[in-house]
Amino acid sequence: MLAGYPCFSQEQANRYDKNRHEEYKVALLIPLYLEQVADTLWKERLDPLRISELAPFRFIQYYQGFMLAADSLNRQGLNVRIYVYDVDHNDAKVNEVLQKPEMKKMDLIVGPFFKNSFTRVADFALDNDIPIINPLSSRNDILGGNPYVFKLLPSVESQPELVAELVRREFSDHNILLYAANLFQNSDMIGMIKEAIERGDPAGKQKVTIIDYATDSIHGFRNFASLTRPNLVIIYAENEVLPAALLSKLSAIKDDYRISVIGLPEWEKLTNIETAYLIALKAHIFMAAYTDPQLENVKGLIISYRAKYFDEPLYYAYSGFDAGYFFLYALYHYGRDFEKYLDKIDVPLTQNQFHFVKKDYGGYDNVNWNVLQYMDYFLLKKSFY
Repeated sequence: MLAGYPCFSQEQANRYDKNRHEEYKVALLIPLYLEQVADTLWKERLDPLRISELAPFRFIQYYQGFMLAADSLNRQGLNVRIYVYDVDHNDAKVNEVLQKPEMKKMDLIVGPFFKNSFTRVADFALDNDIPIINPLSSRNDILGGNPYVFKLLPSVESQPELVAELVRREFSDHNILLYAANLFQNSDMIGMIKEAIERGDPAGKQKVTIIDYATDSIHGFRNFASLTRPNLVIIYAENEVLPAALLSKLSAIKDDYRISVIGLPEWEKLTNIETAYLIALKAHIFMAAYTDPQLENVKGLIISYRAKYFDEPLYYAYSGFDAGYFFLYALYHYGRDFEKYLDKIDVPLTQNQFHFVKKDYGGYDNVNWNVLQYMDYFLLKKSFY
């Protein structure tokens, strides 16, 4: 083991020394709507508390978070030149940026943020062998046919394997009931979850009972629940109707049955679910982005952000920081072919850790979700990668 390189081989240590003296070029293509700035600043009765709703300020925190990450790594020795371009839906803006001679020499492109613009720039990145990051889309189709694309937001299609692992770890002795609001609407995902759980049982004994709430309501639970074994109820719902109704009914009978709950796919987007039910049932939920202000790295970012920008960091600030820190760190430590070493990159991020899987049909997909359990009045985060 080499001093200073606790996880590096000699070859990796040599690469690290070489990379420390490289200058990297990164393009940040972000919607700034600069043509609207003058009109926005002179707008009458401008409410400072709603300034982030105005187009030129909507993504400014992403830029600021990204630059904080660059500043942090610059202090460690990274030599990076960041080119910032105003790119939104406008085709003319995309054309103008892609015609700039320096674009073909980029080591990394971040953005654009909107689908049509991203598709065009991703084609350019493919033609010029440049890694490109999609910051805000969870759609798998952006990875198709392009091995240079990195998708940061996980898609719901990556949840079944994590659910299966959670069941294997914590609910292997449970009777498992999988509720769906309507089996016809979500049959593919329901089938994937059931198959992953049953396949994940090494003994081959785990069986998942599927219940259609539209047909069976709470009677489906009573028909298949166990009085002698603990019951795990997995609820797949894309709106509040099923969780709000079913959680209320399950809470009312939790003294008669031992019940735990997993809520899928993205319950943080559902605003009418009573937290008291989630706490009573010790529910697990999956979140693509979750920031714990008690973590030391998050505290550090908040302090730095306040000091530099006189503002409070919100979602886009954390998103920008995480993307910037992970990929600039990757360039600094592993060079321009950092994708060969993704499994070695382990840096603390603020919203979600990145665990990239190379897809046969194209680029790299982050498959990691934050898995959180309600424990009294706080959320307990669990790690799977």
